[in-house]
Amino acid sequence: MRRKRPHAKGPIQTLPKSRISPTGAFEGAPPDVRISPQKTEELHRRLEQESRLFNTTLSSITDFVYIFDREGRFVYVNQALLDLWGLKLEEAVGKNFYDLKYPDELAGKLQQQIQQVFDTKTGLRDETPYTSPTGAGGYYEYIFRPVFDRDGNTEVVAGSTRDITERKRVEEELRQSQERYRVLAETLENQVRARTSELEQRNNDVVTQSERLQHLSVRLMNLQDAERRHIARELHDSAGQTMALMMMNLAQMLTEIENVNPALLKVANETRALAEDLNKEIRTTSYLLHPPLLDEIGLRAALSWYVDGLKERAGIVVELTVDGEFGRPSREIELNIFRIVQECLTNIHRHSGSKTASIRIARDSSNVIVEVRDAGRGIASADLDKINAKGAGVGLRGIRERVRQLGGYLSIESQPGSGTTILVTLPSASAPSKDDL
Repeated sequence: MRRKRPHAKGPIQTLPKSRISPTGAFEGAPPDVRISPQKTEELHRRLEQESRLFNTTLSSITDFVYIFDREGRFVYVNQALLDLWGLKLEEAVGKNFYDLKYPDELAGKLQQQIQQVFDTKTGLRDETPYTSPTGAGGYYEYIFRPVFDRDGNTEVVAGSTRDITERKRVEEELRQSQERYRVLAETLENQVRARTSELEQRNNDVVTQSERLQHLSVRLMNLQDAERRHIARELHDSAGQTMALMMMNLAQMLTEIENVNPALLKVANETRALAEDLNKEIRTTSYLLHPPLLDEIGLRAALSWYVDGLKERAGIVVELTVDGEFGRPSREIELNIFRIVQECLTNIHRHSGSKTASIRIARDSSNVIVEVRDAGRGIASADLDKINAKGAGVGLRGIRERVRQLGGYLSIESQPGSGTTILVTLPSASAPSKDDL
């Protein structure tokens, strides 16, 4: 049950009057201090006026405001909190949370926190759910602060409480939304991983088979590329359209929230920012699976986009050099060169520790040459022998299969501490001549 906003009308609750003796002296003051009856009346009038102003101000806000004495008892409660309890001021003053029928665990926690503020002279902030005996309640954030006397001792503890039920609801909805997106991303990642694992297993089988099974390896490689292109298209078309629609809905929600509930505008804007980040991640994943620039403009543009993205994502600076006379080979050659370079850069990022790399792509009358060089930790001789014996990981094995598919040659040179160079030579006969472009 939600508490109602208190009306400005109604009886005004006032603080107790200051204690002034009939003789005109303040109680507790030295005996020789006397105040005239006229001055005493004036002080009473001013104190009552300040009390009314204080109480009227605090009772006109929706937050709960209150003051505790050293025993953790209420000495002041504003109208909003009295309305929540369904009590009058005189029914609340002098009582603690146990007296006001708070749940024992919550009452004990609050009383302990009040005493903590008195002892440490330091304020605190906390949150708790609460439902009053009237049935009203929600989720609340409260603040306790010490109020010091002239000697620097904590005289009373002042507090305020705000209803954050709506904020908690929005936070929970956002958390659930993020969880749904996380599950979706994990599902997609698992599907890609499962598919890649399946292709890896098949490639492992193909590598150990005889030459008569090479056509199966080639077919699987093409299926992998087709699958990447298919997944990339699905991400771009299906997920992209869904995100675009969600962004439109969020824009409309922002307009409505600004007019109806400005307090939620910040949360809504944060939600839109999260959606924009997710949209960017989906688009980047789609492009990494199969960059559209490769089909639309060519290898040079696709590789430039990829190395720029690698610098942003992994901090690896890549120098890309493509022969000005390289032209555009066949779609098959462009795709395989892109995948070879992609696998090389992935290995540099994962294994070499190098923050720089260079790529050189050239073409002469006989061959297409792809050279990828890093300045990383290099490869030990024993490990290099295993790689050359085709016992390498998935990345280099995939490069080797692509090179073999095109009738080319793969060379790996490396020494510990001196970086690694991968040189791929492909026969120009596997690509159309520049005169045919």
